[in-house]
Order: sequence, then C-alpha cells, then structure tokens
Amino acid sequence: MTTQIEMYDQKRKRNRGGGLIGSAIFLVAWIGYVITRISCLNNDLLRTIVLAVLILVVLFQAYFAIKNVLLEREIKKDPQLKDALNNELVQLNELKAWRASFFSVIGFIVVAAVLSIFMHINDIMLVFLTALLIGFGTHNTAVYLLDR
Repeated sequence: MTTQIEMYDQKRKRNRGGGLIGSAIFLVAWIGYVITRISCLNNDLLRTIVLAVLILVVLFQAYFAIKNVLLEREIKKDPQLKDALNNELVQLNELKAWRASFFSVIGFIVVAAVLSIFMHINDIMLVFLTALLIGFGTHNTAVYLLDR
C-alpha cells in the first residue's frame, strides 16, 4: 500500500506543479496585457498574441485542474489513501495557503490604492482581476511549497 500512496502523492505533486507553472505563465502574460492596456498601446497584433497565450494557458491549467479533481476523487474513495493523503498536515497546509492568498490580495489592494494616489487608474476591472489572479497564484504556490 505504501507504494500506491507514494504513487498518488507523486501524481498530486505533478498536477500541482503543472498548475503552478500555468499560473506563473498566466500571470506574466496578464501583466503584459495590463501594461498594453495601461500604456494605451494600440498594437492589435501584440494584444492578439497575449490573448492567445492567455487562452492556451487557461486550457493548460484546466487540464491539470481536472486531473487533480479526478485524482482527489480516487483518493477519497479509498479509506487508506484518504487517511494517508488527506491528513491533518495536508489540511493545515491548505489553510495556510488560503491565508497567504488572502493576505497577498490585501497587499495588492493596498499597493493599488497607493498607486492610485499618484496616477489615474482608468480600468478598475483590471485591478480586480489582477487581485484575483494574484490570490489564486499565491494559493497555488503556497500549496505546492508547503506540500514539499
């Protein structure tokens, strides 16, 4: 049973690593998109490329998210796997990841508020979406690092 537990743990780590890579690429592409929007660059080719990268990365992340959900369902079906892979440490790490995510969103909102004093922010929806992306990215990063 130990080898099966290790196999499921490795699968979960690979799925989380793939999601983390996707989150990082998405955040970099999103920052590029925000810069083109804020600087009012009317380069349609650049925006199209960034949008295509964003769509591909969303599909990449969806693939790993679906794999992770299916794996978690398998783990929950087997009582021994559930006890071994969803123990108190895993639950504590998940809680810590959500806490880190919350504080990263709060930190970003504070930074955006300070920046809004010095410059006019035309598109507030970009700020909200970026805060969400930072929160999800921080959660993915924290879960990955805490489970190592």
